[in-house]
Amino acid sequence: MTPLYQWTLAWAKLYKGEMNMKKVFALLLACVLTLSLAACGGNGGAAAPPDASANTPDSSQSEPQQPAEAPLDYPKSNITCIIPYGAGGTMDTLSRALFESIPDGLVPSGVNFVVENVAGGGGLVGTEQGLTRKADGYTIVGGNGDLIINHAIGATEIVLEEDFVPIVCLQDEPYCLIGPGEGECSTLEGFINKLKSGDNGVTVAITGAGSPGGLATRALSESFGVEIKTVTFDANNDCALSVTTGECDATFINVSGVAGQVEAGTLKVLAVTTAEEAPSLPGIPSIAQTYPECGDLNLRSVCFLGALADTDPAIIQWLSDTLNQGVASQSYADLTAPQMMIPKVWDIDGMTQYCKEAYAFYVSLLEE
Repeated sequence: MTPLYQWTLAWAKLYKGEMNMKKVFALLLACVLTLSLAACGGNGGAAAPPDASANTPDSSQSEPQQPAEAPLDYPKSNITCIIPYGAGGTMDTLSRALFESIPDGLVPSGVNFVVENVAGGGGLVGTEQGLTRKADGYTIVGGNGDLIINHAIGATEIVLEEDFVPIVCLQDEPYCLIGPGEGECSTLEGFINKLKSGDNGVTVAITGAGSPGGLATRALSESFGVEIKTVTFDANNDCALSVTTGECDATFINVSGVAGQVEAGTLKVLAVTTAEEAPSLPGIPSIAQTYPECGDLNLRSVCFLGALADTDPAIIQWLSDTLNQGVASQSYADLTAPQMMIPKVWDIDGMTQYCKEAYAFYVSLLEE
């Protein structure tokens, strides 16, 4: 069951009265973590990508530990990283950038991290294939909120934090309200004022009624008591293009996929959907802070790499320490700067706890 199907199903239940809006957003908040193939960015003024010198890793979670001496006879050969999505997506791009950024001397000469793209099933095909590999430290797998939501609704028996051990965070960024580079809807205030002018005052590009943009648009509609016209496209890139051409007034996506357009000034980031401003997008307002009646959507895109749970704990720790040294490097900060994101060092315990709490929260909402 793909995330889009899950969202559409939830949307249908909402209209049938079988699921309330709170439950629909529970699905959204978990699923949205997996939509890492798009991107986000700025407010009233165009947000430029952070300077490489300013784009330093977020150390608010933890400092990376210097890797301990590698376990005996490990690693002796290449380590495969299964990315359960196609080449060129955010998880794929960030993984490759991370592997390039591992400081010299931490990995034995002749040993490389090799990406293997296994797309399909909303990430489940590659994840399930990863589980068939030996838990010997020579296979790691990309993971995100797709696994959490699939487990929460019973679509898979894979438990992210039990079948895998999260070893490094690749991405943690907010979804954003994106508007045109100039015109009435080029600021959050301008967009909201036009929205409040009456039914169908604004047009929002979405990828489906149950998509993040579709549900966020629904929330705005309910908050302000007006109908919002939507136009459905196949992909986030198409949504962004519709805003650039003027067909639509705005869209909800995450900034990394449209960083180039934001830098060029053809698009602007109007607001973030998280409760507070995002460190990666300084000066960009939060919708919840500016318009409290909208509530806290808290749409985040999070992805990370994990080792098979039965892997030797010493190997897991070495992998985590080594990869987090890459995350903390200036090289990784430089490579990710064009995507308007700040690298985040997150230890194993922190990521595991996040997965458990997210799963418990969404399940509790679905059971209400």
